[in-house]
Amino acid sequence: MVTKIKETEGKGERTPRSPDVYRNKEGVGGAAYCQCGAVFSNKRWHYAACNASPRGEQQVVCPACHRIADRNPAGIVTLKGSFFAAHGEEIDNLIKNTAEAAVMKNPLGRIMDINREKEGVTITTTDAKLAQKIGREVFKSHGGDLQFTSSHAVGPVRISWSR
Repeated sequence: MVTKIKETEGKGERTPRSPDVYRNKEGVGGAAYCQCGAVFSNKRWHYAACNASPRGEQQVVCPACHRIADRNPAGIVTLKGSFFAAHGEEIDNLIKNTAEAAVMKNPLGRIMDINREKEGVTITTTDAKLAQKIGREVFKSHGGDLQFTSSHAVGPVRISWSR
């Protein structure tokens, strides 16, 4: 049960104020909505109570949908090992529940894709914090070896778990 955090940039370097190129620097003027059901109002994205498109609001593409269209993940989670092969369905349910709970708080954090391999799975997310949350939840539930590799640049955060 070892957790390692590896920084890829030099220590002491200043982090850019907003490294996410998918967030509009000027913001969205007024209220807006996306085709996925996310609504922008009061300077934040959230899900509306109903799926009807609001009148008088502009339709835009939210940062999560933009990332999905570009196939550019903010987080990559790799889960592998013989334990995963034996308990894959249980871990899949944990991932699904973690992602569903996270989307209610932040609609911009979604799972983009899940690629199954022989002894593991690779999950790509639209939000780095969701990738970290998935890794921590799997580690908290099943132990193992969890590693975070992050960069202060705009590259994705990489989470690796094995047992």
